[in-house]
Amino acid sequence: MTQLHTLYENAFEATLDNGLRILIEEVPQSRSVSAGVWVRVGGRDDPDDHPGLAHFLEHLTFKGSASRDAQAISHEIDAIGGHINAATAKESTFYYVDAPADGLPTALDVLADLTLNPKLDPEDFNLERGVILEEIRAHEDDPEQTAYDLFSQDTWADRHPFARSVVGTREGIQSASPEVARTFHRAYYQPSNMILAVCGSVSADQAIQLAESYFSGDVAEPLPPARREAPVFCTGRTHHHQATGMSHIYIGTDAPIASHDDRIPLEVVNSILGDGTSSRLFVSIRETRGLAYAVSSYINSFSDGGVWLTYAGVAPANTDQVIDLIETEFRRILSEPLPSQDVELAKAKLRGHMILGLETNGRRASRLANNALHERDILSPDTLLERLDAVTSTSAHETLDTYLNLDRLRITTVGPSA
Repeated sequence: MTQLHTLYENAFEATLDNGLRILIEEVPQSRSVSAGVWVRVGGRDDPDDHPGLAHFLEHLTFKGSASRDAQAISHEIDAIGGHINAATAKESTFYYVDAPADGLPTALDVLADLTLNPKLDPEDFNLERGVILEEIRAHEDDPEQTAYDLFSQDTWADRHPFARSVVGTREGIQSASPEVARTFHRAYYQPSNMILAVCGSVSADQAIQLAESYFSGDVAEPLPPARREAPVFCTGRTHHHQATGMSHIYIGTDAPIASHDDRIPLEVVNSILGDGTSSRLFVSIRETRGLAYAVSSYINSFSDGGVWLTYAGVAPANTDQVIDLIETEFRRILSEPLPSQDVELAKAKLRGHMILGLETNGRRASRLANNALHERDILSPDTLLERLDAVTSTSAHETLDTYLNLDRLRITTVGPSA
């Protein structure tokens, strides 16, 4: 019998004999449930000659299995009043269903079937290829997305997979075949490379019993997945000419990996710098001077790398002035003590965001799964809030000094040339 271990009150984990890790959070007051399968494969794992394959495979799983076609998948989820969707990121692909509590057996049955047993029929493959190519065209027509892709290419050395867009390239998708997709699926879509998270109106025993029913079947002998190479951050300044009506500014610096304890105090600093309408960048650049509609900063942390980003979209004539203002705020936050009232405000914002996120079962499931994916300790929300509350002006500034180095900036601008 599968052993159940307690993570914290009402939260549990277990591992099936085939290696599937299961995370459950019981939310007795809820009347719904969210179930998701996270696969440790994303855009960074695409073969070099088929960028976009992880995202393509995500689409293909919804075309059906040996026992269900696409219409059957939709019909079964609609019949329980649920919603099904999926997404591909840099390091993972996840599939999820939100449904009333009594729909959990169907939700897990469908999720197991489409992730473990996709048909990958050649006819479906060619139809969905056209859909992906249209998505790539839409992506390329979005100036802000294009600017971010160019920033990523500038940021990560030696054509690292982080430099690629998750949606891929036309050439990579056009040259892919059902055989390539099947090989990729066999390498990554194995229970030992997956996490199942279930949160809501469910008991841990029920979730384990259903997981054993639907995810314990025989699977093909797995192929070894490709080894991941750690990224290397590149500094410097680059301008990319684009005939757009505005200029896009991306400034990056170092950030902690996703499992590092520095991520909490650095989130506090980021909130002060560029998260929301009370942040220094927003007040300085938009509210005081009216130089940008959008200006913000955020942290992207991965399993073996990270980047702390600042973004602004501005009139081309204001590009250099806005970059100077951003660097001025960098120098200010580095050279001055962080006022305690700024730190407390940032902590209050982050505390509120976390508490509001716990109001949805889907966010609870994502929190559990992403902690597991990044090999972080899965802590209770109360413990995380305690760690946030423990951040001080001094500890926040020490973390800031570790990551914000004005000699290690990556600045990418995209827009009309002077």
